[in-house]
Amino acid sequence: MVIYIGIDNLPDSEKDVIDLIAKAGYLKASNDEVEVSLESADTLNIQPKGNVFGAKVKVEDDGTITPILTFDTKKLREESDYVHSKDVVDDALKDFWENQ
Repeated sequence: MVIYIGIDNLPDSEKDVIDLIAKAGYLKASNDEVEVSLESADTLNIQPKGNVFGAKVKVEDDGTITPILTFDTKKLREESDYVHSKDVVDDALKDFWENQ
């Protein structure tokens, strides 16, 4: 027995459906070394972890394949020392009660 479930408001073209699913982040795989994701119906994104360089492979409308070298500047930024205000208050209260 096969049950078909319809999904309302999907785009008509298969390419548009793949684009929608890819942009939602459902078409990706990763391990400790690399993350591979389908960015759109015609673009594959390959990002090594811990490396600022990556690659994209795009299939053009005429069928040619275009390799693209990417440079991820976010990986060059220093990690933030952001402390949430709730943690500051919790630490202050803990310190207050321990020193009473």
